[in-house]
Amino acid sequence: MVNWFDGTATTPEDERQQIRQAIGWMEVVVGRYTPTHLDIGMNLEKHPVNMTGQMDCIDESINTTTYLTLFEQQGYLRWHRVTDRAYRGSLLDAHWAAQVEQVNNAVNYVIDSWFQDNGMLPYIAKSTEWLDLRWTFFRHRKDN
Repeated sequence: MVNWFDGTATTPEDERQQIRQAIGWMEVVVGRYTPTHLDIGMNLEKHPVNMTGQMDCIDESINTTTYLTLFEQQGYLRWHRVTDRAYRGSLLDAHWAAQVEQVNNAVNYVIDSWFQDNGMLPYIAKSTEWLDLRWTFFRHRKDN
């Protein structure tokens, strides 16, 4: 994973792409030792929540925040800092995601790995944009 941070990012956008790659690989590595390699993107109507290795958005957001915190502690993040997880929705449509803040302008970005299968690249967007999206936007989104 640290190889994704080889070559210091020259812009915040570059660093977010490095984060994206590193999170995907962290999921692959962790999945070699846990049943999370079986995780299928989302966990709604098509995927029973009791499937071995299946994770909900809370699991995904905690894991991604943990990975980001490790990257931050090791000094790999220059343009961002890890913040509290992002939350949106209501009782019946709640959703969580990891979140970072761009240090030079205080803009928050979500890193949301719940929509993709294990090891695929997470969705990254400004938190303000993510708050307005519904999960149905991602139903057919597989971009790696």
